[in-house]
Amino acid sequence: MDSSLTASLLLLSVVFMQFVSAAGPITITVKAEPGQKVTLPCEDPDQRKILFAEWKRTDLGSKYVLLYRDNGIATDGQHPSYKDRVELIVYQLTFGDASLILKNVTITDSGTYECRVLIENSGIKVISTANLDVLPP
Repeated sequence: MDSSLTASLLLLSVVFMQFVSAAGPITITVKAEPGQKVTLPCEDPDQRKILFAEWKRTDLGSKYVLLYRDNGIATDGQHPSYKDRVELIVYQLTFGDASLILKNVTITDSGTYECRVLIENSGIKVISTANLDVLPP
């Protein structure tokens, strides 16, 4: 490969990585009272189809809050405290929206949640973060 082409590709890679890093995850804080239903947002600004979505809480280790893969919600590996309390609006994934709906929140649901998605035809993982603060009534 020509050395000038190699240098150009290297420079382009560095610029691209700086652009991706500069964008960073979108962070939002959501406040709720026990018993409420909340939505934690996770949206691709370009509204591209989402093929895979994973919601995790940063302090729960390897267990996930919700996992969407292979055109369905997976339950293996889900943290037991979220069983039957979380959902996505699956048809919204087509429009780049993997927002998490968490029902009947409790004080123990407070924490930092991360959303990772894989977008069709781009291979790019987008990460958004939501801080959930459940306060006593």
